[in-house]
Amino acid sequence: MAIAPSQLVSPVTEKIIVKPSLPTPSPLKYHKLSFIDQSLSHLYIPLVFFYSKQQQEFDQVANKLQNSLATTLSAYYPYAGRMRDSATIECNDRGIEFLNVRINCPMSEMLNNPHDYAEGNIFMKDLPWKNSFDGSLLVAQLSHFDCGGIAISTCLSHKVGDGGSVASFIYDWAKITRNPNQIARPQFIGDTFFPTPKGPLTAPLIDSKLEKCVHKKFHFSASKLQGLRAKIAAEAGIKNPTREEVASALLFISATKAASKINNTSFRPSKLINYVDIRPMTTPPLSRNFIGNLLTVTSTTASHDEEMKLPRLVREFRKEFEQVYKKDPVQHNSLVLKLLEIMESPYAIDEFDTYYCSNMCKFSGYSIDFGWGKPERVCAPMGPFKNFFILSADQSMDGVEAMVTLEEQHMLAFECDEELLEFASPISSF
Repeated sequence: MAIAPSQLVSPVTEKIIVKPSLPTPSPLKYHKLSFIDQSLSHLYIPLVFFYSKQQQEFDQVANKLQNSLATTLSAYYPYAGRMRDSATIECNDRGIEFLNVRINCPMSEMLNNPHDYAEGNIFMKDLPWKNSFDGSLLVAQLSHFDCGGIAISTCLSHKVGDGGSVASFIYDWAKITRNPNQIARPQFIGDTFFPTPKGPLTAPLIDSKLEKCVHKKFHFSASKLQGLRAKIAAEAGIKNPTREEVASALLFISATKAASKINNTSFRPSKLINYVDIRPMTTPPLSRNFIGNLLTVTSTTASHDEEMKLPRLVREFRKEFEQVYKKDPVQHNSLVLKLLEIMESPYAIDEFDTYYCSNMCKFSGYSIDFGWGKPERVCAPMGPFKNFFILSADQSMDGVEAMVTLEEQHMLAFECDEELLEFASPISSF
């Protein structure tokens, strides 16, 4: 018999503040936020890694993680600070919150019933994608299941960095946990690339909105993707369409069809915003250890349903991406330009229904090893707002797992779309 969510978690066995193992040097006391940083609310980015039964005692695992976290924070010092104002983090080494939680069920119960059990159990309640929080800029949690398995979860403020920054932090924390002699060398960009044009922002321009939304996960196997890529390559005349291009195009099409069906309307003009990492685009390219919101966007529109065809969309995705690569991603950044538009006309009505896609397939979450082997499952909860797709690599590293957030009624139609289900399988578990 399943355990009720309210019965799962005993009181937090330990809540401590982990501080950097070394003090932050005085010249680094203030971390200036870029225009993109300031434009975002905190949007605490959540990730959780599930590991099978451990040989070590829970207290030993907890101590090991806390010690390596202290070492990692010495390099990732802004996360251990506090917001001084809307444009500055004071790197005062106040530390981050670390929770030890015992969960009264086997790990399989959590994995098979994620929507009932995740938030408030393996994450601090209400923290994932939260717009603001009085506590630290990073919250970590170690959850211990009665089967001996563990979950390591993190929520990191988007103010400090993007998904690539979160990935770098987790890579380095795991590396130092395995071997304390390892050294992390992140480089914080601050406002070097994107200074604010007219002084500090008084309020964020982008925040999380999840009212009436639900979250579902879909799996595109490597074999299904290979067939779809070959089909689109032949029909669109595109060389080697990527798994991300074809998966995001199919998700976009299915979501717009669901919206039309639920709203009982003809096709509405729609667009897909793809968030793009600029690190490989700069001259010279930046490595993954550059930390900040180093993003731009592409935008692909469809004014009528005849334009919502897979070959056409993949062609447009490729064209948009190639155009972005031709520009200087700092001097001609499409995300910055869009944010400036919002500042100038905050109440402008967009004629398009907008969907968003974040591609994290290059982050091999299933390779994260803290010293206890590779995770059984890697996942994130719903967010950050409606009409959002997050793509990540599956355990084989060749397929794609898509986390989809839509309004509840739209999801009912989306998950029944025959074209989608020909290539993707719904995942009921985490």
